[in-house]
Amino acid sequence: MTSAVDNTPADLTAADDFETTYLQPLKIIDAVLEKIADVHPYAKMALGVLSAASKIIIAQAQRDQSILSLKLAEVYRFIAQDDSLGKIESMRDIVGKIVHQTLECARFIRDYSETKSF
Repeated sequence: MTSAVDNTPADLTAADDFETTYLQPLKIIDAVLEKIADVHPYAKMALGVLSAASKIIIAQAQRDQSILSLKLAEVYRFIAQDDSLGKIESMRDIVGKIVHQTLECARFIRDYSETKSF
């Protein structure tokens, strides 16, 4: 349980690096493509295809970032910081519900990652 929480900062750093390295330039290129697409009808069509592709990549990256920022890691971090929570009898039902919700989230993320189009 704690190993998944421990990896969260590294995952978020990797996502930030992806944003800086790939998405920011892609957003700039997309903005430029929109401005120069009116030059020629054929150029407009070709640049429109490139722009659509970049918009798809940017939208997917934003959805992926939303998945990364789920509150689940914060919940487990809270539970892991104090081992006594799992030992309190009244907390066992709550921890069980959290685990059940985690499984539902895992299934959602698995299905989300397999979805090719919406």
